[in-house]
Amino acid sequence: MSSPEQNPAFESTEVGRIDSSLRSTGVVFSISSALWLVFASFTGFLAYLQLAVPSMLEKVPFLTYGFLKPVADTALTHGWVTNAAFALIVWIMSRLSERAPDFDIRRYLLVPAGVVYNFMLTFGILAIFRGEARPFFLLEIPSKVMLSCSMAFSLITVWTILDYCRRKRRTAYISQFYILGAVFWLAWTFSITHLILGKVPINGVIQAVTASWFAHAYLWCWMVPVGCAVAYYLLPKLTGQPIRNYKLAFVCFWLLAFIGIWGGPSALVGGPVPQWIQNYGVIGSLLLAVPALGIAMNLLVTQAYAKQQPLETSSGSLYSLCSSPSGRFMGIGLLFLPLFGILTSTSAHPDHKETFQFTFWQEGIFYLGVYGFFTMVALAGFYFMMPRLTGREWPCASTMKFHFVSVFVGLLIILLGLFWGGFAHADAMANLDRDYTYISFITWAPVLFASSGFFLVAIGQIAFLIHLMSLIFAFPHSCFVGKEGPTFLAPEIDERSNA
Repeated sequence: MSSPEQNPAFESTEVGRIDSSLRSTGVVFSISSALWLVFASFTGFLAYLQLAVPSMLEKVPFLTYGFLKPVADTALTHGWVTNAAFALIVWIMSRLSERAPDFDIRRYLLVPAGVVYNFMLTFGILAIFRGEARPFFLLEIPSKVMLSCSMAFSLITVWTILDYCRRKRRTAYISQFYILGAVFWLAWTFSITHLILGKVPINGVIQAVTASWFAHAYLWCWMVPVGCAVAYYLLPKLTGQPIRNYKLAFVCFWLLAFIGIWGGPSALVGGPVPQWIQNYGVIGSLLLAVPALGIAMNLLVTQAYAKQQPLETSSGSLYSLCSSPSGRFMGIGLLFLPLFGILTSTSAHPDHKETFQFTFWQEGIFYLGVYGFFTMVALAGFYFMMPRLTGREWPCASTMKFHFVSVFVGLLIILLGLFWGGFAHADAMANLDRDYTYISFITWAPVLFASSGFFLVAIGQIAFLIHLMSLIFAFPHSCFVGKEGPTFLAPEIDERSNA
């Protein structure tokens, strides 16, 4: 373990000064996101276990499936995804702008914004436990709480835009495009949704249309662009190779910008919604496969090229991307992106909706995107970013390996369980002679199987949280077994271009 004073890569260059100036911001958002990730994984485990064994917590009303499931989804998205996104986009935008905000008062507003956001989110989670949840996916938190959270969104959005405007280079990197698009789409969709579903919601079917629009936009216009920004920033540094087709990256960005926002109403196919709204949603979701496959192909080709051309690290040893802690998470996350795009597109088709609309299949697609793509890519970003913010190496390589294995294996178990349960669920519902008792019986094993995956993921995230706290607060650790891959501090890695 090294200290900032011992590490020559820390605060010795403009990049080091940028990292030093954002240390407190990164620490607040990273700890918050890790805590929410552990909480979301554990409550997800309890939710599916409660669904498989309803009598387990029947004497504790607020720990039934109806309470635990919205709490788990809210903590996973608004807790983990949003906090992790804030931590990463602030750091990446400052680095790409090449200006250390040492005397910029705006950066001192980020920490209070993070504290207020997480405090209000905690209050919203408690409100759900009290039975005050709204009946909208990813919008279960009461409207008065979500309005308070908008202050953090506004500060992050303004800071990101101003940081982009003060960049040294006139040209912009693709990661900056994705970050600007993400913060704009989050602020835009959130403000419109609050106007329609706020304290005095508009009556009628427009509520369902708006809620489905926001849930889809949150995944594809906030979560996915942030994940893409992290991937486009890290891959050139991890591989030592430029993005193979930079023009394709910009084409896919604009395709996602024009297509990604319109797929939400596909969730309402077959419902009491005007047919033209359903058709817009179906077409928007079907077209999502194009930018998703384009982005994934561009990034995976870059990654595959790196495996053929191993990079030379500062220690003089050859490492392929898969030997890096960041690279392992990045590689798996990029493999899940095209699957997420294809399944989102195919599940929007009316024939597919007729079979799988109200089954565990839809939940499997949701976790494929959040856990499979974003979480893996974001963890890659944390493993790369945190040593640079703190000026210390990660203390334990074996913990990083355990974290990766437990999260990856747990994720596979979750997806297999939910997709298996989706097929069984759809088959049982298609037979009119079967009652709900039979449906519960036929899906019992897949749900229990998925709950074991959540438990394994929770164990891995607890290990990550402890490891993160050890890094930030410099707790003594005795299991460090040597540097591993290009995630650790090396000046030449940070100087690699993202073009």
